[in-house]
Amino acid sequence: MFDASEYQIKQNILERMDRCSVCHREFAADDLNVIRRERGFWVIAVTCEDCHNRNLVAAVLNDGDTAEARSALRELSRSNGYEIAFDEETGAFPPNLPAEAPRAASGPVVSAGDVVDMHEFLTDFDGDFRRLFREIPPNPAG
Repeated sequence: MFDASEYQIKQNILERMDRCSVCHREFAADDLNVIRRERGFWVIAVTCEDCHNRNLVAAVLNDGDTAEARSALRELSRSNGYEIAFDEETGAFPPNLPAEAPRAASGPVVSAGDVVDMHEFLTDFDGDFRRLFREIPPNPAG
């Protein structure tokens, strides 16, 4: 059965959160699953089909209590093994992260040859990292 309110809430979330923050795949309505409905808010899980990154979103409705929605998100997060925090004054999430994530230091560009070399290495690699890091690399100077 078609639920117009669910469709509208999912569309609003998709407008604000259109791509996965990990792999940048574009989200679709099927990636959003309502996991809790309360009178003033809904909690929706947004799961990337490609990388399986999962986000919990509280959609606060017109008559909703934002404090109650934040509490529900905290409860669900704890039950999934992680802790979230909000700025209690603004409700912003998360308050302790910079506005833009820091970028990794730039380095040499990875070439197609580098990818082929890594593929060949991984084909024969047995997963023994202890042995791998104990080995002394060959001296390129001879």
